Amino acid sequence: MRSAYGLDKEGSLLTILDDFKEEDEIRTYCWMVLRTYSDLKKEDWMIGIEGGDYIYSFVGNYVFITDDIWSFDVVAKPEVLELLADKMRILRNEKGK
Repeated sequence: MRSAYGLDKEGSLLTILDDFKEEDEIRTYCWMVLRTYSDLKKEDWMIGIEGGDYIYSFVGNYVFITDDIWSFDVVAKPEVLELLADKMRILRNEKGK
C-alpha cells in the first residue's frame, strides 16, 4: 500500500517528535491537526479487528497511518512530517502543555 503512494522509503513522524512523551499524545494531536484540512480524504485502507493501516491525502500530500490498539505511526515525506510536527507543537503549546 505504501509503495503505491510513494511512501515505501519515507520516514516516521515518531522519529522527529522526541518532545512528545507518549504515542497516545502523538495520536491525539496528529488527528487534531489532520482534521483541520478541509480536503482530508481517506484514499486507501486495510482494517483489522484492532485497527488498521490507512492512506490519507491532504493538500496534494499523502500520509500512511498505522492506528491500532497497540501503536500509532505516520509515514510521509520529510516536508510533510515537519509540517505536521510543527502544527502539533503549536497546538499543544496553545493548550498550555
